[in-house]
Amino acid sequence: MWIVRNLAFWLLVLCIPVLLLTSALRWAVSEVKLYEYGFTRYKIEQATGIPGPELRTVAVQLIDYFNSRVDEAQVVVNIREKRTPLFNDKELIHLQDVRNLVHLNNLVQVSSLAMAVICASALALLSKPRWLILTRGTFMGSGLALGLMVFLALWCWLGFDQLFYLFHIASFRNEYWMLDPSEDYLIRLFPEPFFYDAALLVFGTVLMVSVIVMAGSLCALRFLDSRSKREDA
Repeated sequence: MWIVRNLAFWLLVLCIPVLLLTSALRWAVSEVKLYEYGFTRYKIEQATGIPGPELRTVAVQLIDYFNSRVDEAQVVVNIREKRTPLFNDKELIHLQDVRNLVHLNNLVQVSSLAMAVICASALALLSKPRWLILTRGTFMGSGLALGLMVFLALWCWLGFDQLFYLFHIASFRNEYWMLDPSEDYLIRLFPEPFFYDAALLVFGTVLMVSVIVMAGSLCALRFLDSRSKREDA
């Protein structure tokens, strides 16, 4: 029985950072304000000739595409007062690959949530006092998430080019992600510094949530420990 209990405990600990990171990524992919921030900060309207309202249309179309609300990533926009399909074939293939990656992230998020619930339920049934072990697991899981986000944020800050390259090598089986700013609008819409900002936002969000969960868990642990001592006295 202790083997099952220990397995459930450590799986819960591991599920928490996975759940937090995939949730933050899912939020970032679907947050139109993040796209608009990048368009404004990096002067995408001037770089592409696409008017601001049209850029928002592009962002909404991509968000709907990534979330499977539409089947087509292509969008027709005004580029210097001419109606033009925005993406070429290479870009559309890459966007399909990105959508597959988004779907994988969402699947991992749901799976990690389900696993965390199963493990928490098993611990509640097999452990006494159940709230103490659950709180310890939550504290350790959020602490693991905190450490991982600090590591990734530092890597991002000190060597984002390397992190960005390794991510693409690990995530894509083709070279369609290697876009040319002189030919491809996708890289002009989302230059590398935009992804640097987005990565720091995601890591920072998970870090902040981890600190909040750790603080709440620590307070709960102290309360449960003091109550246990009072009951034993």
